[in-house]
Amino acid sequence: MSKKHEVFGNTSKEEEQQLTREARLQYDQDKFQEAQGNWNSYTDAQKDFVKAEGNRIYQELADALEAGKSVDDAEVQGLFAQWHEHLRYFYEPTLDLLAGLGQMYNSSPDFMANFQKLHPDLPAFLEAGIAHYVDDLETAELERMLAEDDADERTKRLSK
Repeated sequence: MSKKHEVFGNTSKEEEQQLTREARLQYDQDKFQEAQGNWNSYTDAQKDFVKAEGNRIYQELADALEAGKSVDDAEVQGLFAQWHEHLRYFYEPTLDLLAGLGQMYNSSPDFMANFQKLHPDLPAFLEAGIAHYVDDLETAELERMLAEDDADERTKRLSK
């Protein structure tokens, strides 16, 4: 079983301020402001809930990896759907942002070190799993758009 570790641990006021400064410089300013506004609007109990949920999702992903599950396994993809929903506590993520997070989880030394505390291979698993998840979302969106176009075309033909 993977090691128990909290991705969202308790940080000191100084550590939180440092993380905030780094995030402000590193990330999209609109998303940063949205995340800060949302986070600051939560009560301490709500913040604890969000942290616990995030820790549970990452732990379950590490456990799935440890169990030898593939990133395209339905249960694993369900965990990525939960991860996607969890991000909405902070901001509304675009598909590009989701894909970028997956890449960053496996390239940023800070993210990698944190996730490797759960499982040494978790960063690569997250990147591959998120890429698969985003591909599925993009495919579903394209299929929906094509179906709409087909319906519009049929309607045009009927109205002639």
